[in-house]
Amino acid sequence: MPIIENAIEAVPELKRVFIEVDRFQLQKCRFRCKAKDGMDFAFALESPLENGNCVYRTVTHCYELKQLREKVIRIELPGSSSRLAQLAWQIGNLHQPVDIRENFLLVADDPALRRVLKERGFKLEAITDIFNPPAHSSFANHQHVPGLEYQHSHFFGINHGSVV
Repeated sequence: MPIIENAIEAVPELKRVFIEVDRFQLQKCRFRCKAKDGMDFAFALESPLENGNCVYRTVTHCYELKQLREKVIRIELPGSSSRLAQLAWQIGNLHQPVDIRENFLLVADDPALRRVLKERGFKLEAITDIFNPPAHSSFANHQHVPGLEYQHSHFFGINHGSVV
């Protein structure tokens, strides 16, 4: 069984064999799965891979990650900034990850969010698509901004505040 440590260069002339993975597997660094032809793979990565990455080659085949589609809600972006702010608040209030596209948003198909958005008149549609929100860990949890310092605590009872 090949152990995959990173993506490799794809060779366009080779036949592609897909390794179907869901978005949760793509966020992991250690997992196992099978390609469509039955070949087993183990992943021991330094950082997560992406949909479409080539991860293994033989003389005739290129093994490529293929993210599975899932149920999502497609939300048309409203024209006014106040409606856009309300939409952002509703999604954020339910702590939903969001995939930001050019003229619309995708969020995981959550019945509570769907109900709230319909009640507030947002244009939405339940579809199946590739859902690719940024990983939560890709954002800084907070920053210390000069002039806006205040005492606060982190986990494990560590307190700090900036001194100017």
